[in-house]
Amino acid sequence: MEATAPAEALLLITASTAPGTDVSDLGQRLADTVVHLPSPAAALVGRSAVPDDVASWAAELGERQGMAGAAADLVMYFARLWFHPSPDLPADNIAVAIACRQVWETRLRGVELSGMTDLVCLPAPDADMWLRGALGCTSLARTADAPRA
Repeated sequence: MEATAPAEALLLITASTAPGTDVSDLGQRLADTVVHLPSPAAALVGRSAVPDDVASWAAELGERQGMAGAAADLVMYFARLWFHPSPDLPADNIAVAIACRQVWETRLRGVELSGMTDLVCLPAPDADMWLRGALGCTSLARTADAPRA
């Protein structure tokens, strides 16, 4: 059986949190939890401010749905994963985003578990956009085996 070459995925994560949640701790927990993916993975997770247009849109949508202040505790993370593709985790960014969301929802969702109340995980549309956003990160979490790139 031949070994597969390592793959990389760039993800955009938006999390809603309960008031008072330590969002830096949540970033580290997101990174640490990738060990539960179907294939071994390492991660780098940076926290960034939610862009004004996204925060404004989320606030407006929340108010229209009767949830004033819904966007107040919205946090954005930029994640970079390194992993070995397998039949259970192919080198496909959409499949990786879905697998990560499932792991994070199962292991971290809930006020009693992490303070995260909701999570959206999407593949980055392109590497340049992801990099521009990641440059604005104000904190960085990583697994011990993540490259120092």
